[in-house]
Amino acid sequence: MDLLKRINEITETSPDKLCFIHRDETMTYGELNGYSNDLADKLKHSNKPLIVYGHMSKWMIVGMIAGLKSGLGYVPIDTSIPMDRVEKIIEKVQPEFILGAAPITFDGIETIQPETLAMSDIKFDGIKEDDVAYTIFTSGSTGMPKGVSILMASLNEFTEWMNGLYINQEENYWLNQAPLSFDLSVMAVYPSLVTGSALVMIDKEMIKKPAMIYETLNKYPISAWVSTPSFMEMGLLLPNFDESHYPNLKHFYFCGEVLKHKTAQSLFNKFSNSAIYNTYGPTEATVAVTGIQLTKEIIETYNPLPVGYARNNVTLSLTDESELVIAGKAVSIGYVKDEEKTKAQFYTENNVRHYKTGDKASIQDGLVFINGRIDYQIKLNGYRMELEEIEHTITELEGVAQAVVTPIEKQGKVQFLIASVVLNDQTVDEAAIKAALQTKLPEYMIPRKINITDMIPMTPNGKIDRKQLKEVLS
Repeated sequence: MDLLKRINEITETSPDKLCFIHRDETMTYGELNGYSNDLADKLKHSNKPLIVYGHMSKWMIVGMIAGLKSGLGYVPIDTSIPMDRVEKIIEKVQPEFILGAAPITFDGIETIQPETLAMSDIKFDGIKEDDVAYTIFTSGSTGMPKGVSILMASLNEFTEWMNGLYINQEENYWLNQAPLSFDLSVMAVYPSLVTGSALVMIDKEMIKKPAMIYETLNKYPISAWVSTPSFMEMGLLLPNFDESHYPNLKHFYFCGEVLKHKTAQSLFNKFSNSAIYNTYGPTEATVAVTGIQLTKEIIETYNPLPVGYARNNVTLSLTDESELVIAGKAVSIGYVKDEEKTKAQFYTENNVRHYKTGDKASIQDGLVFINGRIDYQIKLNGYRMELEEIEHTITELEGVAQAVVTPIEKQGKVQFLIASVVLNDQTVDEAAIKAALQTKLPEYMIPRKINITDMIPMTPNGKIDRKQLKEVLS
């Protein structure tokens, strides 16, 4: 698939069709094409990627497409990212231009204001397969963000795979929860555009006020839902969230976190005639490299759930330590200006790029199961344990909707565990949860305290905010 060519074909046949919706802001395919042409023209003498700064704005999509049309690629930065981190990203990228979909200025860098863009019919050859399409910055353990560069060939291949998992309907609206600086958004943006759909954005303020999400679902006949599992757990609490009230919602795609068995079962009970996909992949391998449709049989057979089979042109293998290694065109070319980190996790063998994920996995008959992070272990009173195993056990208890376990440390040593729990049965209490855990876990793995709460905090990316939990509970 050549996604730019496909978007252009849709633009030529349906220029007035909506491609973007966020609150009262909308954009047609014709407008996306015209504005991105003008922006790409402004970039024609540059040799640096375009920084696209903002939050859930149509101008960010314009910037992304312009970056591809110009052949320069783009770097998305969300407004939720702290400015000191933005400065580190700017320092690494050394851009000449920033598209300011939100206010931003940097000395020596020209900020292009969206209102200066005009509709243009200038044609561009577009980005080449071996050019960098986008660079997304992820957290680095040293505090320095890591820029993951993804080639256009990788993006085209991923979009083609996603396109094969979607069946066009009479009305096509893709819901996207992830900020555009989080690679999960790629799972919504490009599949939506190449299917001639409208992208419906959920912003960070709406996540804080679920009633606004409810209003959006009632306003637009959403056909595809893309989010983290944590966001879906919140969605399942919305009133009338089932297929009788949302008959057009036929596709669900999850990535970025573990999809808990109970969450999948609850969703399947409400949308048994929809296609629910569990997928897995790091930013370093173009969003997702595995996928599986969760049928009744799969849900009844496996707990925890598998993340599926490797997609086309992806090869998966395990090291002696059960670390998952991804090989293929999906793999990034490495981290921007960070040779040491790139060499630590990437290597090339027989002209094929490989990435060492740091995830523990098992593969049974081609079906992949992720078993936590190699480095996501703690030691408490001499015992090694996996926090995810404890979380899984608590979540499976009757009356529990969600659970996160936080290690409380003093002087660099774990002292005890606290479990933050959201209930779906208010008759359940801390004593009942602890009593149930005593039949399922060794004593040393049972959290000292069960903190009953209404909501687990989430990061702007829609993942569980473990750092905030730790600060609140410590």
